[in-house]
Amino acid sequence: MLKFSSKDLAVFYQQLGTMIEAGVAIQNALGTLQKTSPRPMRPTLEQLTDGVNRGDRLYEAMSRHSNRFRPLDYQSLAIAEQSGGLDVGLFALASYHSRRAKARGKMIGASIFPMLIFVAAVFVASFPNLILGAMGMINYTTFDYLRDTVGLLGLLVFGLVACVMLCKGLFRVPALALPTDQLLRWIPVFGSLRFNYALTQWTQSIRLMLNAGYGIVEALEYSSRMAGSPLIADAYAKVRPHINSQLGVSELLAATGVFPPILTQMWGTGEQSGRMDEMLEKMVQYCEESWQRSLDRVAEWLPRIVYGVVTVFVAVQIFKLLGPLLAQYRDALQM
Repeated sequence: MLKFSSKDLAVFYQQLGTMIEAGVAIQNALGTLQKTSPRPMRPTLEQLTDGVNRGDRLYEAMSRHSNRFRPLDYQSLAIAEQSGGLDVGLFALASYHSRRAKARGKMIGASIFPMLIFVAAVFVASFPNLILGAMGMINYTTFDYLRDTVGLLGLLVFGLVACVMLCKGLFRVPALALPTDQLLRWIPVFGSLRFNYALTQWTQSIRLMLNAGYGIVEALEYSSRMAGSPLIADAYAKVRPHINSQLGVSELLAATGVFPPILTQMWGTGEQSGRMDEMLEKMVQYCEESWQRSLDRVAEWLPRIVYGVVTVFVAVQIFKLLGPLLAQYRDALQM
């Protein structure tokens, strides 16, 4: 089964957090949400309610439905429940999924029109060949037209899906995960989007764990593992043996060359001033703003890339069309 969408999760966490903040018992809140939450979630919420009524904590009940909820969600709620701030954790997840849904909507919105233009170009560019074939001027059938249009689009979709599946497969191989993440990071425009998104999750998780009373080692270890970036996990693995040395955490993180300098400088300021909570808020804000800027760049460049592909494709089709016509013209001149 597919995981719940970020849009549905944002609504669910916001509603549940509001009721918990108002003092409604978790069992009653979940019972109410079975009727008011997004419709795709209601059958699962019924099972969550049964689990909580049996004595499970919310995160324990959610972890039994890992095919619908993301690990980041129920593990973040585990920290929030243990610290006594379940409503705060729910609101944080609601905000996180709301931003994620908006980001996805922006990406889709930026790509719909260029994709429609590309699909139209594929069908229109081959249409003259179909007309000439019907007139008997060239050997071009309806099957050839479908092959050059529907077949081409199907091949492109298959190639895109294959690339995504290949990347996911590479991340599952320990020896290939880090080189793959390093390669993806340096892809122009798109690479920074993925890495900044991982940094956002990393800083948010550290802030949540430190506020819940966890130690810095536990917070870094857990957050680096859950950020979804082998680069960050590898950087922490290099730092971990030296955390208790005379060097500060900020100096150790800076030495890895993975984290942005301004991020490690903020961490160092928090260490020296004793205002780590305040600096963590600024670090989260900085990472979110960086991710948003990366998202805006992708939304800006995606149409340009598609328009460029359309231009090249149409140019190739024009030359392919003119080739036989020019040959017939030369033959006519020689007669």
